[in-house]
Amino acid sequence: MLDPMRKYAQSWGIKIVFGLIILVFVFWGVGSFRGDKATVLATIDGQPVLIKDYEKAYREAQRLVKNKNPDITDKELQDGGFRWQVFSNMVTSRLLEEQAKKLGVSVSADELRAEIAKIPAFQDKSKKFDAKRYENLLRANDVTPGEFEADFRQNLLLEKLAGFVSLPASVSEAEARSIFDFMREQAVIKYIMFKAEDFDKGITPTDEQIKAYYEARKDQFATPAKIKIDYVEFTPKALAQPDKVTDADIEAYYKANQKKYARPEQVKVRHFLIMLPADAPKSAVDAATAKLKDIAAKLKAGAAFASLLPKNPNNADGLIGEDWAWLPKGSLPKEFGPFEEKAFSLKNGEISEPVRTALGLHLIQAGERQAAGERPLSEVKDDIREELAERKASDKLTQSLDNMQDKIASGVDLGKAAADEKLPVKSADFFSKDNPPTDLGLSDQALGVLFSMKKGAVSDTPLSTQDGFLLARVSDIQPAGFQSLDDVKEAIKQRLIADEAQKRARAKADETAKAMETPAGEQKVLAEYKDKIQTSQPFSRQGFIPGLGMAPVLVQTAFEAKGPGWFKAAYGVTGGYVLASLDKKIPADPALWEKEKDRWLATLSQSKQSELFKAYLSTVQQGAKVEIVNQDILGPQPNAQAGAGAAGQAKGKK
Repeated sequence: MLDPMRKYAQSWGIKIVFGLIILVFVFWGVGSFRGDKATVLATIDGQPVLIKDYEKAYREAQRLVKNKNPDITDKELQDGGFRWQVFSNMVTSRLLEEQAKKLGVSVSADELRAEIAKIPAFQDKSKKFDAKRYENLLRANDVTPGEFEADFRQNLLLEKLAGFVSLPASVSEAEARSIFDFMREQAVIKYIMFKAEDFDKGITPTDEQIKAYYEARKDQFATPAKIKIDYVEFTPKALAQPDKVTDADIEAYYKANQKKYARPEQVKVRHFLIMLPADAPKSAVDAATAKLKDIAAKLKAGAAFASLLPKNPNNADGLIGEDWAWLPKGSLPKEFGPFEEKAFSLKNGEISEPVRTALGLHLIQAGERQAAGERPLSEVKDDIREELAERKASDKLTQSLDNMQDKIASGVDLGKAAADEKLPVKSADFFSKDNPPTDLGLSDQALGVLFSMKKGAVSDTPLSTQDGFLLARVSDIQPAGFQSLDDVKEAIKQRLIADEAQKRARAKADETAKAMETPAGEQKVLAEYKDKIQTSQPFSRQGFIPGLGMAPVLVQTAFEAKGPGWFKAAYGVTGGYVLASLDKKIPADPALWEKEKDRWLATLSQSKQSELFKAYLSTVQQGAKVEIVNQDILGPQPNAQAGAGAAGQAKGKK
């Protein structure tokens, strides 16, 4: 739980690269560029986009994304159309820069210096720009001042242009109040639930029905091709020999890097969280507060923490929890300042009142504390041993890999070659191309090579992984196929039972709705179901009803209703169908408007400005001629981009 909070804040680097530009995919055309196609990726209105410029932009964007999300894989980026997104950014930037020139929008050297000086990452403790800190931070990120300033100037230029274009957009207080009243209005319904699980008695699918379902949906039971590999890893961790690192080496390293082992003050905390959006209605906040106060009372009465955790993580209350974890002071981003401030203000064992953060409402209990200081050598000794061992291993990684390659190229078996280098041969059980072993971090290129190999073949080139390389032998292959009917028979049976139960629940709900079409029929039904009529929690227009799940049609019907009364149709909800009536509508709270007025005005103005800028950007894009010369560089085009536009079909020229 604490990790997502730490990851919540965006880094300044991501903002610099992607801060203003919305990833709007432009339409690509078939080009006729006659320049040096080996060096050109595309042309924009006849001007070339060089492959080297694109690759530089891609590497920088990839680095920033992986710094922010270290677990993301190259495959996930590729599947998400990341290469096309970077290209789209380049095209959009070029087009907007040209528009800025036409409109006379520019960024002076003084403006550039002033804006860079405002970036907190480059400021000292007194919040003044620190040139040394600036240089060191850029160097640590492998960026030169010239590169950074060029990127940042471009960012400022586009920001200025956006402000210039969207200047006419404004929102009156009356308009904002009208939208506030609409969005903050709530509804309450009464309903009769027809649960599907109450209608599954006596449903026994026949073997013929199960077989027919299987044959009609056989593609749902397809199994991809899988391979099994033996491999030798060449990573610092795999080649490390911790037993050869001496205690003297460890002590010397510790003394030379003691600042590295400084420990801030920390407190052990556990907490419950009810997820709430920033604009959650007051009724939802009040309900969450009451729920957390009830949990606090039970904790104080001696209830076990685990017993208060919901059995279903997707529960209607949105309640989740985390048991004891250390929270170092200053480790959370500013969005979670209230959480950290409260945690460090509590005494051992004390439980807080509900605390609001960007994620929702937290109930915090504090435990033991540790004062700030240095972690003792005894505590970090093993970590240092591993680190030093990996450093030494890095130095010999290339040589060891070359030796293995030479042996394999000369016909030596993988196992024998590994034994000569005193390296272990490991095995990975069957895996598919779409679900490779996570611990290996195989690149897309490596997976492509492995799945093109025959059984018994050994890779003749190193395969790249997240942390290094490996040499591998495909020890077995399972061709693509289908799960047998016997393997999926029980699962299909349960699906058929659930489908039929759902149909029966709907039929009963429809039958009951029809019976309520007359006043006498309605009176009879309400008398029959009087003990089963429930009242919902208040809900907004967002489509979610507490206890019933997502039900957008029912929500729309409730808000369109002119007054109390049972609706004529049955509505599908999570787990079945309901008959419902409007109980009441709750107008937006005027006091809340006074409290939130400035935020609504600012948000709606920003939204209108964004819409105006998007419309302007769309016009600019539609008038542009973008021709792709080397589409292979970008890879497969994401489906989201498919379609035709002003520049032509979404195709490229190789």
